[in-house]
Amino acid sequence: MKKTTVLLDAGGILLDESEFEDFACETVTRLLRANDSRYSAEDYWADTREAVFRFCTSTPRAVFWKRCGADAARYTVLFTAYKDAMERGRPPIKLYAEMEMEIPALAASFRLVCAGQYSAEVYDLLERHGLAKHFANRLSQDDFAITKPDPRYVARIAERSGVATEACIMVGDRIDKNVIPGKQNGMGTVFVRTGIYRTQEPRMLEEAPDITLDSLNGLANAVVLRWGT
Repeated sequence: MKKTTVLLDAGGILLDESEFEDFACETVTRLLRANDSRYSAEDYWADTREAVFRFCTSTPRAVFWKRCGADAARYTVLFTAYKDAMERGRPPIKLYAEMEMEIPALAASFRLVCAGQYSAEVYDLLERHGLAKHFANRLSQDDFAITKPDPRYVARIAERSGVATEACIMVGDRIDKNVIPGKQNGMGTVFVRTGIYRTQEPRMLEEAPDITLDSLNGLANAVVLRWGT
């Protein structure tokens, strides 16, 4: 089936999450140091790399669970404190500079849909950059009760966008949350190595993306060369 629609993940593709990740490091480290003064930022990044390698859906959750020694009560207290701190102090979302050119270039050949786990605030940011007009709709995580890596999430985004899943291309920064759900729905898949998930590798052929890129630069060209008319 001809590919007509590109689903763009939010975090790691549209959004530069580097400041968010640094703030998460500071927050988790501070909370864990309350009970273990030796815990450091270096420990956090080592734990995060392990969580990424293991395809943990939430790296902070994985870090807390590991460091709590499977103590459910302590884990719940710490993760609740983490969520509260992130809601109060999370850095504002920021667009990747490369997407200023890549979004219009993609939109010249494909319909664009956001398939991320952020709220509608993403579209406010896109509006400020003059890019919201390139998207076919304003679907966000707010519109769905399920989320990635459940493959039904991207399937329902495609359905709400009026397109068959087999006509879609899923572009994301994670094998586990973007490539695998995309492939399970018969989508074309693009893995872009950005952020903390850039070291992820498929564990078997069935998880291998159709395209792997080391940068957002050239994303549109790569997609058009593979699936364009």
